[in-house]
Amino acid sequence: MPTCLPRKTVVYIKKRSSQASVVVVYLATMLICLVIFGFAAVTLLDIFVTQPALEAEAAESGTTTDEEETVDYSDATETILFVGADGQDINAIVLLRVNPGEGSIAIVPVSKYTISTVSSTSGTMEYLFETGGMSYLKTAVENAFELTCDKYIKITNDGWTELCEYTGGMTSYVFPEDLYYKDEESGDLTSFSAGNSTRTLWGDDIRRIVTYPLYSNGEQTRVQVIGEIAVALINDAFDTNSENMLANIQNIFNTIYNNSDTDITSKTFAAVRDAYEYMLETASSPATYRMPHGEWNSSGYFELDEDAADEIQEYFGLNSVLEE
Repeated sequence: MPTCLPRKTVVYIKKRSSQASVVVVYLATMLICLVIFGFAAVTLLDIFVTQPALEAEAAESGTTTDEEETVDYSDATETILFVGADGQDINAIVLLRVNPGEGSIAIVPVSKYTISTVSSTSGTMEYLFETGGMSYLKTAVENAFELTCDKYIKITNDGWTELCEYTGGMTSYVFPEDLYYKDEESGDLTSFSAGNSTRTLWGDDIRRIVTYPLYSNGEQTRVQVIGEIAVALINDAFDTNSENMLANIQNIFNTIYNNSDTDITSKTFAAVRDAYEYMLETASSPATYRMPHGEWNSSGYFELDEDAADEIQEYFGLNSVLEE
């Protein structure tokens, strides 16, 4: 009897070890199966549930990731006739083609001595304005360049000065020559030297530069100055003062509306406000200008070339619009 006990003990220990191994293998197999089936379940859930739900949500909102990066503001693209004038005295005439979606502003300065026709009346832009006001001037510009002005603004001197406060003035303008004139308030002789501006130019400064009567090449230089000033003023505003303009966009509209003869209303402004805000947030140095082609006749009036209208339409991108 004493010799049998050790054998039973050995047999007992081996049996326990074998059972433990089986349990370990079983548990390991279960874990592996859980991992495999769990991964498969998550993958199938993503394919058949999560992704379709995201696509459906995107479809309901009408946007996808790619569409969110593409903004269509083609409806806000417009041609604006901008006139600086106090009473019957025209300071400047500018055509602007504003394209918020592309972040561009194309500018054409127009001499007030440009010849055009309204109905049976022919004459300079200045004469037609004196004859029939903004209605005649708008039609005269449209007839001369064979396009439609979607909106017009004739702003007063006070309105122009206030508007320049919101744009932040002009710092990057380069004077084509020395300018000398008497200060309107003090009567003192003031001047600007040819070359880069040495200080910020504000509304009254800009108006005096635009209306300077003694340019060495007369009206031809003055019209070019109008184009250069328009570009410098707009690009400076976008590049250095866009945040302030965004914060005051309603005040800018109010300034134009309260100090202008304009067909812009609260409703038409609201329709393009988002597009202009988008442009202020995304565009930099958006403005360029182009001089219309023509000849100055012996009377000092500007006669457009036959192809001048086509060239301006192409510059504004209107040819493709007309073809559509």
